[in-house]
Amino acid sequence: MRSQLNKQDRTQTLSQVIRVIRGWINYHGILDNKRRVSSFINQSKRAIYNWFNRMGGKRKMNWKRLTEILKRVNFPKIGKIVSMF
Repeated sequence: MRSQLNKQDRTQTLSQVIRVIRGWINYHGILDNKRRVSSFINQSKRAIYNWFNRMGGKRKMNWKRLTEILKRVNFPKIGKIVSMF
């Protein structure tokens, strides 16, 4: 997946990353693991933010703009957490 980050088509790459994040949330989203899932979502947002800002010396993306973009592409939230018992 890291090799995909260097490609020019960012929308396709972002949709693939979101698919991986949703799969991770669906697999690990149990009631006792809510803190870890929310931490994973925040770390994923930070990685996407760094990915957008990595090219060039000038920052092209701020956090507010990133959250607007992630809302438009339906970035996953914590959502439903399944109880194991």
